[in-house]
Amino acid sequence: MNYAAKPMKPRILVTGANGFVGGWFAEAIHLAGWGEVRAGLSRWSGAARIARFPIELCLCDVMDRASLDAALLGVDVVIHCARGRADDSPVTTDGTKLLLDRARAAGVRKVIFMSSVAVCGDAVGEVAETTTPPGELTAYGASKRQAEAICADMADDDMQVVALRPTLIYGPFSEQWSMPYIRRLVSGRWKSLDQRGLGRCNLVYVGDLVHFARHLLSRDTGPYAVFNANGPEIPTWNDYIERFNELLGLPPLQPAGSMNGLGVQVMMRRPVRFAGKYMLNNHRELLLAMAKRSPTLKGIMKRTEEDLRLKPNDDELERFSVDVTYSMKAAGNIGFVPPTGVERGLALTAGWARDLGLVA
Repeated sequence: MNYAAKPMKPRILVTGANGFVGGWFAEAIHLAGWGEVRAGLSRWSGAARIARFPIELCLCDVMDRASLDAALLGVDVVIHCARGRADDSPVTTDGTKLLLDRARAAGVRKVIFMSSVAVCGDAVGEVAETTTPPGELTAYGASKRQAEAICADMADDDMQVVALRPTLIYGPFSEQWSMPYIRRLVSGRWKSLDQRGLGRCNLVYVGDLVHFARHLLSRDTGPYAVFNANGPEIPTWNDYIERFNELLGLPPLQPAGSMNGLGVQVMMRRPVRFAGKYMLNNHRELLLAMAKRSPTLKGIMKRTEEDLRLKPNDDELERFSVDVTYSMKAAGNIGFVPPTGVERGLALTAGWARDLGLVA
């Protein structure tokens, strides 16, 4: 492929631009001026964040051929961030297949597919792109793994495809690894993880993910390639959460009470979590009707929900103790080193949180 003959500023379609990662890509491409961005939205109601900028917007349903053909008109590159929910894998798999088919028809030269390290399952130690996942994958990880196989099958010299596997993506607007922890820390209910927080916290600042994609656009990566996308440092979970707490200007975290205190607290809340999930899944209308009639019950439900949301659960405690590092050797081999260390990334995120009034 002759990249020198291509325009300096490619037209780039970002699917899923109403989401956290897709929104970052659309904004960053526009603000940096390294491409003509077209923001593909699954629905107009999700356009508020992107509409702050003079960015071309379009509806882009990856499950609809006509929608894709319109969105891909004149596009050189696709950054594919759209995905289904954990229980909606066809959007991730069938949607990716249809997108690649229509991208080829439109003459797209490169597609960057946003995958996930969830495709590696419960692997521990140093995990490379070639590591075979042990055991079964989650539904989300399995759908991403299947989508990667589709990408590999449909890629060729005319339409190169790169699968990026981000680790835990943090930074402004992160609804999984930043905002929930801000709320937890501000609440004062989150305690020190102590010995349970010594696992490796693989973090990538969302801006570095954008830098990586830009780097890939200027490289001939062959028909198909896969890269982990991790940060330059791998702190412990204790380091991440305690440093974040400090940069937010909050008091030091209080100890959980004893080495086993946190585990005991989580165990005691386990029946409440189970009962709550069961009631919401099977008797939601009855529960809401009862809460409407009884302010006391409504208050109890609200306090219980807050307590469960603002404290760690079983899955989190397990994650906080895992010793795993996702290797960036393959990225280094093509000249990419993520520039944003944890200190800088957390400082930027804390500053954003203060600007929005999420913390005093």
